[in-house]
Amino acid sequence: MKSIFKLVALVLVLATTSAQAGLLVEPVLGFNVNSKLEQDSFDTKGIGASYGGRLGYQNFGFQIGLDYLKSSIDMDEDSFKNNVKQTDWGAFVGFEFPILVRVYAGYIFSAKGEVSTDFGKAKMEGNGTKVGVGFTGLPFVDINVEYRRGTYDDVKIGGVSSDDTDFSSLMLGVSLPLNL
Repeated sequence: MKSIFKLVALVLVLATTSAQAGLLVEPVLGFNVNSKLEQDSFDTKGIGASYGGRLGYQNFGFQIGLDYLKSSIDMDEDSFKNNVKQTDWGAFVGFEFPILVRVYAGYIFSAKGEVSTDFGKAKMEGNGTKVGVGFTGLPFVDINVEYRRGTYDDVKIGGVSSDDTDFSSLMLGVSLPLNL
């Protein structure tokens, strides 16, 4: 009887171990609240939608990979004629706990933004960081809260260089982590 129990326990451990390792594909949809652009001459806030995803590797709860996010933010500022369009590429690491919680952090190595102003089209490039926590209790769906912050250190308005612009955003999102 003890041998059967040990054999069943070994099979369960091996099945669980092999089921946790593999390719991580995770589409993301989110809504940004309290998004900010800050510079010496202005400080503006806005809200808007985001979409993107993560592609990486997961094993025993540890995650590592690349992260992509595209956002469209409606800013509450008279001098901005259109939405701010943002595109972020980054690398992330994370851990999914067995108690329905996942944490992750990332470095945004390519942050780009574009917006039309009274002085012409502003194109911005920089980098930043992100941290997030997710609730993994629903089947197939994660509910995430993510905070991004960084600096656009290459800002050109109508072809003329401008001051650095800080950006930040709090995103509430859902994702579909697929472990293949």
